[in-house]
Amino acid sequence: MLLQIDATFIFVFASFLVFVFLMNLICYKPLTLLIKKREGLLYKNKEAVDETNNKKAQIIENMKKELSEAEFEGSNILKETSNKNKQEKEEAISNKKEEIINNIQDFEHNVSTSSIEAKNILKTEVEEYVKMAVSKILDIDKNMVNVDKNKIEEIVK
Repeated sequence: MLLQIDATFIFVFASFLVFVFLMNLICYKPLTLLIKKREGLLYKNKEAVDETNNKKAQIIENMKKELSEAEFEGSNILKETSNKNKQEKEEAISNKKEEIINNIQDFEHNVSTSSIEAKNILKTEVEEYVKMAVSKILDIDKNMVNVDKNKIEEIVK
C-alpha cells in the first residue's frame, strides 16, 4: 500500500510543524543565543588570558634584565671594593714598612749615640782609675798624673 493521505496525516503533519516552530521559538533560539554569548565570553576571556600572559612574559623578561643588571652592578661594586681594600692593604703595609725602617734608623742612631756616650763615660772612668792607681802606687796627688789620651782611646776601642 502506498501512502495514504487522510485527515489524521494532515493533522499530525500540521501539529509536527507547529511543534517544530514552537520548539524553535522556545528552545533552539534561546539555546543558540546562549551558546553564542558563551562563545563571545570565552573569546573575550581567551584574549584577556593571552594579554595577561604577554604582560607576564614582559614582566619576567624585565625582571631578568634588571636582575642581570643588578648582578653586573654588584660584581662591579665587589671588584671596586676588592681593589680598594687591596690598595688600602698595600698602603698600610707600605706605611708600616716605612715606620719600621724609621724605627730601625732611630734605634741605630740611638745605639750609635749611646755607644759614643758610653765610650766617653768609659774613657773618663778609665782615665780616673788610671790616675787613681798611679797616684796610689807612686804616692802622689792624682791631679798631678798625666794620662796619654791616645792610649785610653786604644784601650776603649
